[in-house]
Amino acid sequence: MSLKAFHLFFIVLAILLAAGCAAWGFVNGLAPAFGFTCSGIAFVLVIYGVSFLKKSRKLIL
Repeated sequence: MSLKAFHLFFIVLAILLAAGCAAWGFVNGLAPAFGFTCSGIAFVLVIYGVSFLKKSRKLIL
């Protein structure tokens, strides 16, 4: 597994974890700030993942 593939796998895993924590926080009635924070983190990770994909296409690996 290349470093690029591992990085993409790790980003996707982090997005799923953040989205899962947000869903768990909203469903179980925890503090709404926890759910919104996890949702924000998942959103930022999606933006980062897209940005990484655009940059990594230019790299020769």
